Amino acid sequence: MTVRKSLAVLAAAFGLNLAVTGAVFAAPSPQAEAAYERGVAAQRSGDMEAAVTEWQEAAGEGHVGAAWILANLYDKGVGGVSQSDAKTYDYLLLAARGGQPAAAVRLGEIYLQGNERIGLKRNYAQALKSFEAGALAQRGDAQYYVSVMHRNGWGTPVDRTESLRWLLLSANKRYAPAFAELGRIHMEGEGVAQARVDGWGYLLLANRFGTPEQRAVPDELMAKYEGWMKPGEKDKARDMADAWIASHGGA
Repeated sequence: MTVRKSLAVLAAAFGLNLAVTGAVFAAPSPQAEAAYERGVAAQRSGDMEAAVTEWQEAAGEGHVGAAWILANLYDKGVGGVSQSDAKTYDYLLLAARGGQPAAAVRLGEIYLQGNERIGLKRNYAQALKSFEAGALAQRGDAQYYVSVMHRNGWGTPVDRTESLRWLLLSANKRYAPAFAELGRIHMEGEGVAQARVDGWGYLLLANRFGTPEQRAVPDELMAKYEGWMKPGEKDKARDMADAWIASHGGA
């Protein structure tokens, strides 16, 4: 079974996000791969204690898939382990260094906020570095974060042009927060010419592609800008959103 397939099986078993999209893993050593597979076999048999022990050995030998699994288990406190921010961070670091872009994004989020429980201070430079690793692997969430860093001048000089470039790349991956931010920027005319139709259209797209949780932001923004819209502009915005969807491969 490939790493991609086995991670999908384990994700279903634990209810975790173990996606490997965009990942380019270095080939593990035979010893690391053997320990990883023993862990998978133990998990299937219901022996999670043995599974975790084997995955810890595999991760220590540089197995990226094992490190990614362990990071998720310790983050959620599932699979027979206690929740641990410290172990989550350690295994995220191993996974990110091994080429797992989702781990790089999670690390970036930790650096962006800091974590007092493990004595980790906010570090914008490290956050940007981590987000860039995910962005170069074509992750929409990472590209969104790189945009945020450039727009706010976090870990890099303020550069709205560069921010907008990354934001558009993220939106092209249908990442809803990117659409919401594009909507806000165009409604406010922040670094671009104010364009209510485009702004409202981007907010519609944010609602269209967002999760229920992500839709809270465009809903709030639409309530704020409702009174700004002139007669007929919402219809034009719907046409703009429909045209965007059609030009990017439909629903």
